[in-house]
Amino acid sequence: MDIVSLIIGFVIGVVVVALAIEIGMKKTSVTPPASRHTKKWSIGEIANPRIIAEYLGDVELPKNAKVLVNKYKDKTMFAGMDVKEHKGIKGNYILGDDRALVLSGPVKKDEIGVWTVEKEIVEQLHADFDKFWAEGTAMKKDAK
Repeated sequence: MDIVSLIIGFVIGVVVVALAIEIGMKKTSVTPPASRHTKKWSIGEIANPRIIAEYLGDVELPKNAKVLVNKYKDKTMFAGMDVKEHKGIKGNYILGDDRALVLSGPVKKDEIGVWTVEKEIVEQLHADFDKFWAEGTAMKKDAK
C-alpha cells in the first residue's frame, strides 16, 4: 500500500510540475494598441506640430506650428506663425513626426479624438498635409 501511494504521489507530482512548466513557458505577447481614444489632449504634446483644420476654435497654438486652415474663430491667434489657408480642407488633425491626433470635430479644447502611431496612416496624413500646404495661400494680414 505504501509503495502504491508513493508511485501515485510521484506521478501526480510529475504531472503538476509539467503543467506548471508548460504554463510558465508560454509567452504572452501583449502588443500595445496603435491607436487610443482621448478626451484630454494638448498640442504641446507634439514636437513640431503640423495642424490641418477645417475649423480652428479656441486652442493654444505653439509658435513653431505649421497651420493649414479653412475657417477659424480668431485671426489674432496666428500672430507670428506660419499659416496658410485652403478652402478644400475637410477634416481636423494634428501631426507629429511619428504620430497623429485625429479629431472628431473642430480643433478646439477638449474635442474628442484618436491618437494613432500606425505608420501607414501617419504617412498618408503627412502626404495630405504636404499636398494641401503646396496648394494653400498665405494668410492675408487684414482679412478674416
